[in-house]
Amino acid sequence: NMSLLEKASIITTPTAYGVGVLNSIKPAIPFGEELIVNGNFATDSNWIKGTGWSISNGKAICDGSQTGNTGLQQSGVAVSGKIYKIQFDLTVDAGFINYVNLGGWIDNTNLTTSNTYTYYTTTTTNTDNLGIAGDSNFVGSVDNVSVVEVTDADFDFTRTSSATRVNPDYLIETV
Repeated sequence: NMSLLEKASIITTPTAYGVGVLNSIKPAIPFGEELIVNGNFATDSNWIKGTGWSISNGKAICDGSQTGNTGLQQSGVAVSGKIYKIQFDLTVDAGFINYVNLGGWIDNTNLTTSNTYTYYTTTTTNTDNLGIAGDSNFVGSVDNVSVVEVTDADFDFTRTSSATRVNPDYLIETV
């Protein structure tokens, strides 16, 4: 049987303590800094564009002549084993997007609807490229691409000395 103090989590923010109750609020999922450069396509830079892809008018545009998975890519985005949130706006005029990849396959379904798409994924390889590609008939655009690490209020730290805490019996102990 664990005491209330032993059940407390570092992820929560204690706001009040009453008899038998520890009131706390879990913070909103925090995210790291934006990892995509030029995700709003303000300039024709920072992206590897496959056949049929171009950047203009603040969007990455595909004209229907894409071959294979040589769509839109940005390298140096992810690190293996971390959790990321990927989001982008998609406009589909014909065909579909069938390839979304970040350090491992995320989605290979056929995205046929204009919408904002959001994915959460844990990267499984050291392939750090973000890739978005369509079928050979895809005509449409991609905009507002974002990749951020999901930190979920967790953190790593090390210390070179022991720590103390007040235990459930209100005694100071070394941990």
